[in-house]
Amino acid sequence: MLELYHDWRSFCSIKVRLCLAEKGLSWESRFVDLMKLEHTTPDYLKLNPNGVVPTLVHDGVPIHESTIINEYLNEVFPTPALMPDNPVDRARARFWVKFEDDVLHPAIRPATFALMMSPELAERSDEELEAMVASHPNKARAEEYRRTARQPIDQAKVEAARQTIITALGRLERRLSEVPWLGGQTYSLADIAAAPFIDRLEELNLTDLWKSHGAIRDWIARTKARPAYQIAIPDNEQRFAAAVRPSAA
Repeated sequence: MLELYHDWRSFCSIKVRLCLAEKGLSWESRFVDLMKLEHTTPDYLKLNPNGVVPTLVHDGVPIHESTIINEYLNEVFPTPALMPDNPVDRARARFWVKFEDDVLHPAIRPATFALMMSPELAERSDEELEAMVASHPNKARAEEYRRTARQPIDQAKVEAARQTIITALGRLERRLSEVPWLGGQTYSLADIAAAPFIDRLEELNLTDLWKSHGAIRDWIARTKARPAYQIAIPDNEQRFAAAVRPSAA
């Protein structure tokens, strides 16, 4: 039995849902509302002491961290394979998975907090915010919630993140100009890792950042055409209120 503790809106949760969908695996949804800090409750912290989502529970055994969860799923459920057979291509794929962990996800966080989360957090009372900070196991991250709720948007931080994103897209463009997928000739965990980045940039209305990148645009079109993508991304009603977009005609 597979259970996924996740928030529909969570970048890293999308990553794991993509892997599950590509594998055609059935799983039980355990929704953890990040905006209510349900990931800091005692019960959830027993399951994942880091106080983050997602957490995969397989036959009662919890697996933490989205990158590790996807590696686990690919090993335990080997068909279809989501890593290249060739060792060189496999190393390339691992590089791009790490690139998402080290560059893409950190770059998107400031804009997500400022533009997506701040309107909802600003509605919380001081008492609610203090309770959030007190219960969170990562105090630096807890303070980020408080600042997002009460302080003006740090435009300098958002712009710095935007510049990092522009540089990252340039690297992705160069890679995808050489091969159809980040790992080489086949779709892999590398593409799964990067796909939520595209969805989040669309939420933030930053699609203009790749308008001159033809290889990225082609990769996005092929990624979105995969049935797993439509299964894994949140519906409009599952998104941050500030990010809801009209449904396609």
